[in-house]
Amino acid sequence: MSLVGLIGLPNSGKSSIFNELTKNRQRVANFPGITVEKKLGKISGYDFDFNLIDLPGVYTLDVSTLDEKVTRDYLFKKVNDEQASVFILVIDATNLKKSIYLAAQLNEIGQKFVIALNMADLAKNRGQEIDTEVLSKKLGGAPVIPTVAVQGKGMQELLLAVKKLSAQTNETVELPKDYQKKIKAPAYIKEKLDFVDEVVKAVILKKIKKDAFTEKLDSVVLHPFWGPLILGVTLIAIFQLLFSWSDPFMGMIESFFEFLSLQVTTILPDGYLKSLIVDGVIAGVGGILVFLPHIVFLFVIIYFLEDFGYLGRAAFLLDYIMRKVGLPGKSVVPLLSSHACAIPGIMSARIIENPFQRMLTIMISPLTTCSARLPVYTLLIAAIVPDTKVLGFLGLPGLVLFALYMFGILSAFAVAYIARKTYAPTSPSYLMMELPPYRTPRIVNVLRGALQKGWIFIKKAGSIILVLSMIIWVLVSFPKAPDNAQLPQIHYSYAATIGKTFEPIFSPLGFDWKITTALIPSFAAREVLVAAMGTVFAIEAEDVEEEAFIGSLSHTLTDEYTLATLLALLVWFVFAPQCIATFGVIKKETNSYKMPLIFGAYTLALAYFFSFLTYIILS
Repeated sequence: MSLVGLIGLPNSGKSSIFNELTKNRQRVANFPGITVEKKLGKISGYDFDFNLIDLPGVYTLDVSTLDEKVTRDYLFKKVNDEQASVFILVIDATNLKKSIYLAAQLNEIGQKFVIALNMADLAKNRGQEIDTEVLSKKLGGAPVIPTVAVQGKGMQELLLAVKKLSAQTNETVELPKDYQKKIKAPAYIKEKLDFVDEVVKAVILKKIKKDAFTEKLDSVVLHPFWGPLILGVTLIAIFQLLFSWSDPFMGMIESFFEFLSLQVTTILPDGYLKSLIVDGVIAGVGGILVFLPHIVFLFVIIYFLEDFGYLGRAAFLLDYIMRKVGLPGKSVVPLLSSHACAIPGIMSARIIENPFQRMLTIMISPLTTCSARLPVYTLLIAAIVPDTKVLGFLGLPGLVLFALYMFGILSAFAVAYIARKTYAPTSPSYLMMELPPYRTPRIVNVLRGALQKGWIFIKKAGSIILVLSMIIWVLVSFPKAPDNAQLPQIHYSYAATIGKTFEPIFSPLGFDWKITTALIPSFAAREVLVAAMGTVFAIEAEDVEEEAFIGSLSHTLTDEYTLATLLALLVWFVFAPQCIATFGVIKKETNSYKMPLIFGAYTLALAYFFSFLTYIILS
């Protein structure tokens, strides 16, 4: 089976074509630098037997970042991967000039490629006319196929051109040994830029009209005063919407699990099986899934702003602040990505050239508030913060959630500033980012992406959290309390033994053995805390059959603990490194066991110190 490579500039539509051809549900975004590693898929829905490999975006073969190096090494056959016989070079038709340089280099090194002239509809709507035959001749006879990837237009013609080209014999081109040095030389660069100008003059019959909408909107969105103000208002609005949109759906999920618990209670006789299902599975998994609306709506908003083109502007607005605290401008991209999940955020740090600055970005990215913290924050905010209005229209819970997100960002900035002053006296690098044009978000893509994240969350609840909930149930259920026991069952369990063993470590923070017991499994994944606490308290609660526990967990916490303890627990989760996968990806990206250990040590120290400080002050 032939292998076809996808190559092109960032934000040119490579991933859109990959999705369309493979029916893969990889996220597509109006944001540069999304693909950070090779992705492989099989052509699906078309009568062609190809595999497709999507390579990270590059501007030229003179690369500087790790993700660009992945593409260069593949093109120069420096890896053991199966080599593509033909490449699809994706070009943004609305900005033809910027892609000709890469096309000329592909032709120069003897790669067979077909040009997908993507976003052809946008170029046509803005009055541009391109002579595709002349463009093909100028680029070594490479077929040029106009495409609109998001609508699936031109895909059949594109694959037909690929099939014809793959049947041709590939002429081997011997590159000079110093080729990689040659492409950095000023004379070579000038030669290629002159060629680009020559091609553009020859192929553009009618110039494209300016994107007046983008220019007008940017004059406000990127204004020195109005820009940051709009960004702040946007962020506050996001967290207000999260609570107002999610509450009705959370109520529906709570009601479902209450009904499920009641049915199981009615059908099954008293015993271990009934306790396992009601107190272990339903209380544990249900206590997590109740936060599913928060996760989905968060990603709906993020993906909407991303597809619209606003997140690139947010990165631009934050660049000045980033440099002030000692972070390179390109750290904006990983830190923004980490608000969804720290893992892609850490991986996207590959765009940073300086090794120390890349390492620093990796080490602070998990301090930003990822979606896994959202269930914990929502639970504790419900227990601590009254649902009142500020200024008559702003919900206090939403403002507190916004403050927690800002606390995470400011903590990351503070750590970066201290690290730079201590270890890296050099100035951080500047941000170079191409701001994409504003586009009407495709609601189908937005919903698909958000539902994908929701499904990942459900699978996590159905696997890791389910298993951990059952393990916790075993720990809190055995051994059984003696016949003359004066205290609830959990006080005689293995969980109590474990919790009381570690309680002296956490007691200065106001955490008793029950919170300590719930904290231990949450080191696997932050959101497990909710399931763990649900299981621990559901086992102890005497009225669990009369009142569903999922909806009353926050009230139970309020009755059980002081404000100082709950706030200390909230602060703990701002810093604590409770995600095994994060340690794994740090190890992979740094190729070192030392860096994950340093990360774990410093974040645990921050979590302990600030939780202790919170508890002492409020006590």
